[in-house]
Amino acid sequence: MTPPTFPPESVVKRTRLLSRPTTALSIVLVSALALTVAFTPLPQQRQGAPRLYVENTESGDITVISIPDHKVLRTIPASLLKGHPDDVILSKDGRTLFVNLLDRRVIQAIDTGNEKLLWELPVPGEPHHLALARGDSILLVPLFSESAIVAINVHQKRIVGRVETAPGPHAIRVTRDGKRAYVGSLLGDRINIVDLVTMRVTRGIEFSEGIRPFELSPDEKEAYVQLSKLHGFQVVNLKSGQITHTVNHNKVAIPDPLPWPHTVNHGMALTRDGKTLVLAGSLEDAVYLYDATTMRQVARIPVDKLPGWITLSPDERFAYASNRGPGANTVSVIDIAARKEVARIKVGKIPQRMTTGYIPAGR
Repeated sequence: MTPPTFPPESVVKRTRLLSRPTTALSIVLVSALALTVAFTPLPQQRQGAPRLYVENTESGDITVISIPDHKVLRTIPASLLKGHPDDVILSKDGRTLFVNLLDRRVIQAIDTGNEKLLWELPVPGEPHHLALARGDSILLVPLFSESAIVAINVHQKRIVGRVETAPGPHAIRVTRDGKRAYVGSLLGDRINIVDLVTMRVTRGIEFSEGIRPFELSPDEKEAYVQLSKLHGFQVVNLKSGQITHTVNHNKVAIPDPLPWPHTVNHGMALTRDGKTLVLAGSLEDAVYLYDATTMRQVARIPVDKLPGWITLSPDERFAYASNRGPGANTVSVIDIAARKEVARIKVGKIPQRMTTGYIPAGR
């Protein structure tokens, strides 16, 4: 089957023309959202076992992999999820794995100890990439089909806020201080900045194409952004909204129209010190490493077919690329310092988003 991740390119083009966002964005607030609660960042759990979770969209399951020996430990079965996952994110304490299911339009919470379903919540639209905020008490969910994001209180297990955004919200990142969310629009060609205290869009930054994965610099001065038809990335000054760099990996022909998943590249990660960018070069079946301080390419690493997501091990020794191309169904393990692929792990069908963290001892 073809995973229902993105609409056909013709639909993307048509919707972009018909749904260009206006400067006045509609905002919906729900009083139940505890907006006055002070945010205290949660340190990531450091005791216990590091794990990599890989959601497999077509087979509908999740592969659990040990770090650093990179052995498949088990699979969270499709019989638990009962749908096609498109993202996974681990709580900082390592106790809960959150999963979105595109086809069923639900969010699930799974206990990482017994890998049983804790709860399931329907959402009013097609859920895309996930982010946690407010000490992991709030799960932010872009609704691609509704041009909005919703906030779920994971303790109350209910939606407590909603913000209207530019059309087709797809990617999302939360600042390190937890005060703002950046929401990338696939159909509206912009990044909206949401104040998570007032739950309002404060401004938008325009681009020439749909927003794919992006990362924020640690000081929140810049963002590194992948676009649908750019074989590389752009760097934007977040204060001025001006594009300061356009970086091309290689000069290669861009297919027109783009086949599924309707993007040239998809996947990036930035090390915590803000110095190293790891990017999926989906068009060339490669992973690129860049010095983020100079925008200099330092390595091109061949991997399996169509890498579509990048995540880092908790200690940032390794980068992982999920290879979702025809017949691939693997995860490439990149040793960042050695600048090479050191392992390739067979997983389920069409692996996409991944998450890492420390699972508490005894779980």
